[in-house]
This record gives sequence, structure tokens and C-alpha cells, in this order.
Amino acid sequence: MKYTELIIKAKRNSSEIVQAVLLEAGFDSMQIDDPLDAVDIAEHRDVYKYDYINEEISRAAEEAGSADDTITATLYFTDDEEGQSRLTEAVSLLSGMDGVSLVTEETGDDSEWLYKWQEHFRPTKVGERIVVKPGWEDYEPAEGELVIEMDPGMAFGSGLHETTSMCIKALEKDLGDGSERSYDPSRYPIKVLDVGTGTGILAMAAVLLGADEALGIDIDDEAVRVAGENIAKNGLEGRISIRHGNLMDGIDYRPDIIVANLMADLVIMLSPAAASQLAPGGIYITSGILDIKEESVKKAIEDAGFDIIEVLADGEWRAITASRR
Repeated sequence: MKYTELIIKAKRNSSEIVQAVLLEAGFDSMQIDDPLDAVDIAEHRDVYKYDYINEEISRAAEEAGSADDTITATLYFTDDEEGQSRLTEAVSLLSGMDGVSLVTEETGDDSEWLYKWQEHFRPTKVGERIVVKPGWEDYEPAEGELVIEMDPGMAFGSGLHETTSMCIKALEKDLGDGSERSYDPSRYPIKVLDVGTGTGILAMAAVLLGADEALGIDIDDEAVRVAGENIAKNGLEGRISIRHGNLMDGIDYRPDIIVANLMADLVIMLSPAAASQLAPGGIYITSGILDIKEESVKKAIEDAGFDIIEVLADGEWRAITASRR
């Protein structure tokens, strides 16, 4: 389908009026780009509850200081009679407003970009054995490789982010061939609890690496749906189950390994509950931890009853593996 893109530029002191006019007229789907949003997020991580400020946001925050006070709003209209009528209405409403300019109206075909993003996703080896591949790519695994098929979706965790890959590397050390497992390998079956499962990738990796079963928990309904679809796509329904839940609240499950790719504050919050669920020698793998919070997270994990085994580092991110005393 073709569409028309209307880009509106407004001075900061006019932008709220522009938005109000559009909303009043029923234009309730628009993209707003304000350079100062990036600054606000970067400077108030505690307010937004973000440990993770990605490079794009950081770069935008740095550039915002030299930017002017222009805010950009973008609306999209279908290239049919109804869509073009609405476009004409929007242009009419905004034309002549002080501090407002209609930069361009571009017509394109969404078939040109709808699948364009697929070019950026190729089979990717994560760790020593796990390979993540999208469904549209053919891949012949090398000896010893384990393939997870997963199309990038709305839920976080494609395996490409450092925090996810470090969790997989930690799981490989504990499950890969048993030689590096730091708890008693005679304790079977091996059960894994994946807290904040997202796409289910860590639960799937754990089972492929040798765990007998896994349970994934996520507070987000969309993540629960996506994880379930990914597990079915990989034929692992009989060994992995997914539940909706807030961390480990109300979860009666006795795992041998808990893996939690969350954020530092959530890892700290989770650690006492993780200790209560794991038997002595059980493994606790955590990530989503910025380097500046490494020491506080390690202390919380140790205070909960764990001994730190290893800390993996990738850029500013850390993953911590610990053993229940």
C-alpha cells in the first residue's frame, strides 16, 4: 500500500498548540521527535527506571545541546480517497500557524521498507554453540552448533544484545558439556527458571544446551505471547512452559539454575527470592547490569546467600554467575 508522509516542524513554544489542534481534529496517531527528550532520559535514569540507555539515545542527548528548539511531528496517510482527504484537512488546519512549517509530503510504497529491516538480521553465533537465525534465512549448522529460529519482534531479546549473549555464554559454561558445571552434575533432571523471559531465548538456549526443562516468566503479556510462539516454532513446547508473572511472585518452582536478564535494581530485588528457591550449589545467572552498578549488585547477591563464581564483561555491561551457598 502507498502512503503519504506529512512532516511538520514547529518551534517549541508552538508545538503543544499544534498537537492540541491535531488531537482535537482526531489525528491521534503521530510521531513526535523532540531532541530534549533524549537529554531528559539520559539525565534522569532513576525517574524513568532505566539502566539501559542505548547508544542512539546517548548520541541524541549529546547532539541536543547544539540543536535548535524545533520539534518535529510526523503523520502518515494512506494513498486513497479517505487518506488524502484527511491529509488535506491536516494541511488546512496547520497552514499559516505561527512558528509552524510543513516541510514535505512524500509519497512512498510501504513494500519498499516493510521488509527492508530484514536485511539487518542474519544468522548470528552467540557464544560457542548457539546460533540465532531468522525464519527467512537458511542456515546449515556446523558440528556442535545449536540453532534457535527466531524472528525479531516486539519483545526484547534477540540474542544480539550484550546482556543476552553473556547469559548464553554463562549457560554454556554450566550446561555445555557438563565439564565446567559448578554444581553437582549428578542432580537430574536439570530445571531452569528464566525470569523476565522476553522472547524466550534464554529458556530455549538452556534446553538446547542440556537442561531437561525450563520455565519462563514475564510480566508483559506480549512477551508471553511471543515467547510461546518462538518455543512452538522451535519444537520445544514439551520442555518449556511460559507464565505471566512479576519476577518470582507466587512461583512454586524448584530450579537448578535461575537466569535473569533484567536490570540492576530488579536483580537486587530478585536475589533473596532466588536464594530461597535454589538448593545449595544451585546457579544464579544475572545480567542487564551496568558497570557502575556491578559492586552494589554483587553485594546484594552475596548478602542473599550466594558466592560469586564469575563476572563476564562486554563493554559497559556485566553478567554475574553465582552459586547458592
